[in-house]
Parts: sequence; structure tokens; C-alpha cells
Amino acid sequence: MKDHIETLTDLLLGAAYADKRLEGRELETIRALLERVTAQSPLPDEVEQRIKAFNPAKHDARAAAASLAFLSAEDRRTVADLVAWVTEADEEIDLAEDRYLRQVAEGLGLDDEAIAELTVEIIGDDELDGLLQ
Repeated sequence: MKDHIETLTDLLLGAAYADKRLEGRELETIRALLERVTAQSPLPDEVEQRIKAFNPAKHDARAAAASLAFLSAEDRRTVADLVAWVTEADEEIDLAEDRYLRQVAEGLGLDDEAIAELTVEIIGDDELDGLLQ
């Protein structure tokens, strides 16, 4: 994972910006996750520069994730879990963040079952009738 720190950094930042606003808690979460992945605290200068230079308008989540599709199934799931962790950092359920997570999971080549475990499922009106009976 350490060899792909630039791509991972971009994917995590993309998750934070998915709802069009970067919360302080999200950035703290990203730094904490990257410190654990790199086993370096503080983060190396090149990672900090990557964070500062990130442009969400130019970020292609699916393409970035697809560049990691060669990783083992376990590592690809870990990448998706890290992205999910960032989307949950602001403690809000946001459909834009959910869409972003889905794009990353698809780019990584995760199967439908794994994607369903990571993302929010919106139930239809017809599923509400008798739900609590």
C-alpha cells in the first residue's frame, strides 16, 4: 500500500471533497490514516504537498481506483474501507459521498456484494409498507 501513497492520498481527499466541502474532521482523519499506512508521523513532505495541491475538479475517482485494480482482493477492500472511513468522518450520510465510494469500489473491481456492504441502500416506497410489523 505504501508504494501507492499518492493514489491513496488522492482517493481519500476525493472522498472528503465528494460533498463539495472539506470538513476539518475529514482532513484529520485522512492525515491519521495516512500516518498509519506510511508508519510516519508527521507525514512526509511529499504527502503533505500532495494534500495541499489536490484539485477535486481534476480528480477522477474511478480511474484512480482502477490504477490499483491489480492489488490483492484484501488490499483493494482495504482501500475501499479507508475511503469509507473518510466519508463517515463528518458523521453525515451524504449521497454524493456514497456515489463517490461506489465509483471507487467499481474502479477497484469489487463485486456487487462488497459494494453493497460499503454503500447506502435507499429503499423504495413500496418497501415501507408493513416494515415494522
